[in-house]
Parts: sequence; C-alpha cells; structure tokens
Amino acid sequence: MPRAPAKIRKRFTDGQTEVLDFETEECLVYGYPVLFDWLATMRSIDEWEAAWSRWRDVVLPKVLEYRPGTRPVAMYVLGEIPRREWRINLPENTGWKHIEVRGRDGKLTTHWLDAPATFLDPEVKHLQRLGLVDADELRRHREWKRRGGDPYPLEMSLHD
Repeated sequence: MPRAPAKIRKRFTDGQTEVLDFETEECLVYGYPVLFDWLATMRSIDEWEAAWSRWRDVVLPKVLEYRPGTRPVAMYVLGEIPRREWRINLPENTGWKHIEVRGRDGKLTTHWLDAPATFLDPEVKHLQRLGLVDADELRRHREWKRRGGDPYPLEMSLHD
C-alpha cells in the first residue's frame, strides 16, 4: 500500500539540515521526555525560552492538529498562557508528574503535568475560558478524545 509523503519540517541553517530532536520536542509538548524523563535537558527558564523560540513554528501547528484542545507545556512554563488554578488543595506526596523550572531569580517553579480533574480543571475548559479554543477546535477535541487521542508524530520520526 503506498504511503503518503511525510511532511518534514526541516530548518536549513548555514547549509545544514536541522531537525528537532525528540527529547526537546517531547519536553516542549509534554513537559518531559516521554520515554526517559531523566533525559530532560531544559531545567531553566532560559533553556525553555531558547528551545521554544527556535521550534515554536514547528511544534505549535502540530499540537493544534494532533492534540486539539491542548497547548504545549512550554506555553505554560513561559507564561504565554496562565497556569490552571487548583480546585482544591493538592495533597502531599501524590506522585503525579511535574517539572521544576528555575527562574532567572533562582527560584524553582513547579508545573504539574498530570493532576486529575478533581484537583485541576481540564485543560480544554481552561483554554475555552481564556478564549483560545473555538467551537471548531472543541469539536475536534471531542472527536480526538473519543478516538483515544491520535499519536503525536515526532519530527525525528518523519526525517529520513
């Protein structure tokens, strides 16, 4: 069966082809590398800003296409989107995934990645309240959830 050609988003700089590596892409999208969370290389706000400014035009359109009703974690870490508010206080030692990002002042900011809806509003509702999700994206989000979530294709998997 013939395959459709992959859309490869490459950068050409100084005659070199540059493709987004999977660790950085997973950090920008999910907040941590999915397979090996110890590989997380972005620990400071400066590292997040550098990676996001370099790869935003590659990552954001894919997230909107493959994960409608969500936004990359990088947008929350960098303050482009306000963080979701807690519904009730967070219990101690939950074991939920989170990242800690060191700010320019040296303070750590914790970003919770998988807290259940009991404690934190669902992301799509938060984005809808902010006016970032329209009716079409909300419809696509519901279809996406019903299908169990389409896999998000990493750039390195599209590169030959």
